[in-house]
Amino acid sequence: MELSVSELWMSQPEPGKEPEAEIARFALLIERAISGDRSAFGEIVVRHERRVLTLALRLLGTMEDAQDAAQEVFLRALKYLRRFDTAKPLEPWLVRMTVNVCRRVGRKRQRQQGVFVYGQIDHPDPGRNPHDDLNIGEQRQMLYRALDGLPEGERTAIVLRDIEGLTTAEVGALLGISEATVRSQISVARLKVRKAVERMKGGRR
Repeated sequence: MELSVSELWMSQPEPGKEPEAEIARFALLIERAISGDRSAFGEIVVRHERRVLTLALRLLGTMEDAQDAAQEVFLRALKYLRRFDTAKPLEPWLVRMTVNVCRRVGRKRQRQQGVFVYGQIDHPDPGRNPHDDLNIGEQRQMLYRALDGLPEGERTAIVLRDIEGLTTAEVGALLGISEATVRSQISVARLKVRKAVERMKGGRR
């Protein structure tokens, strides 16, 4: 069972698609948190901590760094919550904050060597041939190693676009770069990933 690089991406729905009723409910929740209601802010954290931690893990590659980044994200969220426009969904704001924190952490710390850790555990299908699962897992490990070898800008762009499912415009806005630069980085990154995976497959044999 051979999968292409593109088939190994596991995209997520675009952020910011919460229904209006949810936005209104969380606007009230945020107002309570702003007024000092710690239980309200705790509910915000519970709702969004997995999203923040998963994104941080994909961007930084180690659980230790991802946990530190996620903690900083929520500390910043608490500090700057008064500046948030409660008429808007909260998740895009947290995603932008997570990207900014992870970029700073990634520059500051020396990243550990090894497999790029994926932020979501795959549960095997009991009806599937276990050899197929092993093969898919092996290919994904090669993909994450290839991602781990990319420069920070390319890795961030490709994670946000191909794994997180953001549009090119959204990625550009998050990273403060033009859409043309995003497309260029992703194109180069995809080529590097494909070549790296092909080299690892050759080395494996």
